[in-house]
Amino acid sequence: MRQIAIGLLLLSAGVLSVGCNPASDSQQASVGSKASASKIALISITSDPTSDAQEVNMGLTFAGFCVDEGYDVNIFLNVKGVKLATETFSNEFQFKDHSPLKVQLVALAKRGVQIHVCPVCMKDFEISSGEIISQAFVTDKPKLFAKLGADTMVFTY
Repeated sequence: MRQIAIGLLLLSAGVLSVGCNPASDSQQASVGSKASASKIALISITSDPTSDAQEVNMGLTFAGFCVDEGYDVNIFLNVKGVKLATETFSNEFQFKDHSPLKVQLVALAKRGVQIHVCPVCMKDFEISSGEIISQAFVTDKPKLFAKLGADTMVFTY
């Protein structure tokens, strides 16, 4: 399961590299050593927050558990998950009796979680950078890859 999640993440992240200059060997070594310096969790949310609210809620809940356990947590909103980080996504939309999804996302950001949003996926859904909430940022290959290392824990929802 973990290998599949890592493979999907790398495939998604590889899409980010289109048009980017490859890093030198020394830059790549530096990125790897930064990522392995602490316990890092990358939560990749690919699910549509409206039609797959349970999956998105679980990803956000798990991100909170990781913060509780002392992980440096990063959420990568990609594929249909990018919709969650938009200003137009409802602040009230929730799964069952859980807190609204966007409220959870903002609360995680306040706890130090970095919210990466995939620029390729944004383009696919015609989402501009001006439509992204202030707690999130449009990521790029160096920012995302700085959070990946041999011991990075990756979960996809």
